[in-house]
Amino acid sequence: MNKKISLLISFGIIALLIGLDQLTKWLCNTNETLLSGDRIMVIENFVSLRLAYNKGAAWSILEGKKFLLVSISLLASIGVAAMLVKFIDFKKNLLLTIALILIDAGSIGNLIDRAFYSEGVIDFIHLEFIDFPTFNFADSCLTCGAIVLMVYVLFFYKEPNKKVPLNEEIGEEENA
Repeated sequence: MNKKISLLISFGIIALLIGLDQLTKWLCNTNETLLSGDRIMVIENFVSLRLAYNKGAAWSILEGKKFLLVSISLLASIGVAAMLVKFIDFKKNLLLTIALILIDAGSIGNLIDRAFYSEGVIDFIHLEFIDFPTFNFADSCLTCGAIVLMVYVLFFYKEPNKKVPLNEEIGEEENA
């Protein structure tokens, strides 16, 4: 598969994931039950839908720093997209490609909320069995992408062959 087709597929998947993120946020943000402050139990004692707004980043850090968060999110999204363009290869770097797709989709999904909604990022997935912040589909993409990236770096990444500087080669011959 050539690079142009791979990029088209990758950015198409990113657009699809962003669309799913924005659709799920819109559905929850227009649901009367959730807007009234109630929750919708999806799986008893496991996961529910609960509407929450986050004007910060993860765990509400940097709350109220909208310009900073939008700027960081925008730069991160552009940086990850640039890495995707550089490293895309479904045959040699499949895990890296998947990780970058997920990270970029999640970053852009939350960037849209930060930039365009005065309430902040719309969160709605709540885990009932653990004391954990409410999150959204974009957060899930970011988390899964980070996990895939860690697996890639720890188990599959191979450093390119490094060339030995000329002075080290000469020094080795003298010591031999």
